[in-house]
Amino acid sequence: MGRILLTAWLVAVSYCLPGLTAASHPRENELDSHEIHPINPKSPASILHASVKNPEVAVPGADPARSLDQIHLHNRKFPDEVDILKLMNVSAKDQGVSLVEGPITNFPAYKFRLPYGNVPLPNSTVVTTAMNSPEGFTVVFLYRQQKNNLGTLISVNSPGRLTPWFQLNSNSKMGVLMLKYRMETSAKLRQMDWELPKHHRKSPLAAWTWLSVSVDFTTGIVRLDLDCQPSRFESLTPGNDQSHIRIPQDSLVYFRQEPGRKKKFLGSMQVAKVLPYVQQERLWTCVEISSNLAPQFRKPLL
Repeated sequence: MGRILLTAWLVAVSYCLPGLTAASHPRENELDSHEIHPINPKSPASILHASVKNPEVAVPGADPARSLDQIHLHNRKFPDEVDILKLMNVSAKDQGVSLVEGPITNFPAYKFRLPYGNVPLPNSTVVTTAMNSPEGFTVVFLYRQQKNNLGTLISVNSPGRLTPWFQLNSNSKMGVLMLKYRMETSAKLRQMDWELPKHHRKSPLAAWTWLSVSVDFTTGIVRLDLDCQPSRFESLTPGNDQSHIRIPQDSLVYFRQEPGRKKKFLGSMQVAKVLPYVQQERLWTCVEISSNLAPQFRKPLL
């Protein structure tokens, strides 16, 4: 009984301590055995796109013989989600965009290269509204970045301002993920940096990064999930539990670049979403969650 109480206390402390900590729920989305694969592993994809009968979303490697019922088992729609790729109506017909095969089967993935651009989003209000949810929000990305690229996944800025309210950058050259944000009570730009996972280059699908960042306004904690690594937790403002990122409603949301078309993300993307709530567990299934996994276990199950 004493060991159980001590374990519970340590897990609780990992959520409350300021600064960066690495942890995961002891059994969160893990399998009981490496030999047992679930029929329906979790996925951040949405059933909105998962119709191989629609030629607009047919992707390389998809099996046209699979029924829609089978496809729906692997993909789901999250309540009130904001699907950025759908919001922008991304299509292989766009200049600089092509369809590619992503990790999630029967779900479209897009490769972005120059000269694709022309952002901000046509309707930024749905994104800023989701990010201003009283409890917090979650951003989710599944992407494969070009080598030596400093790219912006999402940036939220006031019109005419370069300093963001919220910005997520991925630097494949330095292997660093950067979160920049401003609090409603301060003009100071804050930043969190995390090391990106190293990829097992023998498999093309292993180069994809599974990423989720949840910002909890109730606890003032940011949760980062990357691939099958332990979750990381960091305080928005150490010492202040009532922390909010308040984004003005007239803000502009930029996808895969900053204002002025700077720091363009080059590579492929299969999921880009904003959820108007805090996600308390990772959105994919792992054989094991650890910082020292064998290459074949570093990525989620498909």
